Amino acid sequence: MATPKDLLWPCDPHTRAKHELLRHYLDAWFPIMMQSSRSWKRVTYAEGFAGPGIYETGEPGSPVVALEAFLRQRRFLDSGKKVNVTLVEDNAARLERLKQEVNAITTKYGGRPQTMEIGYHKGKCANTLLSALSDAGSMTTPIFAFLDSWGGPDIPLDIARTIASVPSSEVLVTFGTRFLLQFGNAEAHQVAGDKAFGGTAWREVKKLPSREKKAFLVSTYRDSLKTAGFPFVLSFEMLDEGGRDIHLVYGTTSHKGLEKMKEAVWKVDPVRGVRYRDPRDPDQTTLDFTLDPDTRPLRQAILAELSKGERTLEKLREMALLETVYRPPHVTPVVRQMLGTGVIERYPERGQLSGDKTIRLVKQSETKLETLF
Repeated sequence: MATPKDLLWPCDPHTRAKHELLRHYLDAWFPIMMQSSRSWKRVTYAEGFAGPGIYETGEPGSPVVALEAFLRQRRFLDSGKKVNVTLVEDNAARLERLKQEVNAITTKYGGRPQTMEIGYHKGKCANTLLSALSDAGSMTTPIFAFLDSWGGPDIPLDIARTIASVPSSEVLVTFGTRFLLQFGNAEAHQVAGDKAFGGTAWREVKKLPSREKKAFLVSTYRDSLKTAGFPFVLSFEMLDEGGRDIHLVYGTTSHKGLEKMKEAVWKVDPVRGVRYRDPRDPDQTTLDFTLDPDTRPLRQAILAELSKGERTLEKLREMALLETVYRPPHVTPVVRQMLGTGVIERYPERGQLSGDKTIRLVKQSETKLETLF
């Protein structure tokens, strides 16, 4: 198992899937930012735990994945806007190796464009990232910050709060189960926990049974990101074939950004041996993000939403986007199936099942509800 002192380490299935997700998202984010009619003159991609840029078996690290996403779309670098890449790494040897890997990828694509600035900064993310962004002149223009830590409580919420104050900015945070479980022992980690969660609400975890701790902490961290200034937050787990998991939490001020991240999540190749789970799903159903996914958690979410009152189909699509791992297009076929069982009804009954159709629960027997699951 790799440690923060290693120079290189193997690329595990989580990491491959995570990097594929990053690539898919940046393929969409980069042209949108560079072609925007807004007045900003630069956009910034930042990493707080940049690493050496390569893995033991030759796979590229996330900074190289990001740079290649930009360089493959080099035409957007001629739009008049600049791209700033800010890379923070605490290990000197890894930082030097990272410079070599970045030089190799830029050379592959004809050299570093004049409109691209790359800054390397030695130090811990908590102490270095914000000052590095400020020094680069990035604190008034859009930032995408990838905070892919070693799993510990080393990402103070103040970082996310500061980035959220910058227009059109986003964060993608990752942490492992060990991070969550160690916070289950609240007494030993109060100071670090308060910094990571931005307050003391997370401390209630010590009162909960073990099976509820993880979902509570993920939900509390989501709420923390919202309080920090990101109104749209997406979270999910990646699980490999050995059952090892990692959590990803994405915060954005953009509804469109959330849509694009959801699309990127569902593009990740399911053959990579990684499955997914919504940490808030009470049944903890594992999912393959395929063309024909298991939609039981979505059906449960729709029933829970309708238990609060009637909703239009469009509101159910919005709920799926904001509160589940599913995409809005998954909702309509699930609603059709639920209508067929008689558990829900729509009105007006005639016409196509369009977004303005109102959906409501119908009182049913337990047997009929069981046909959904």
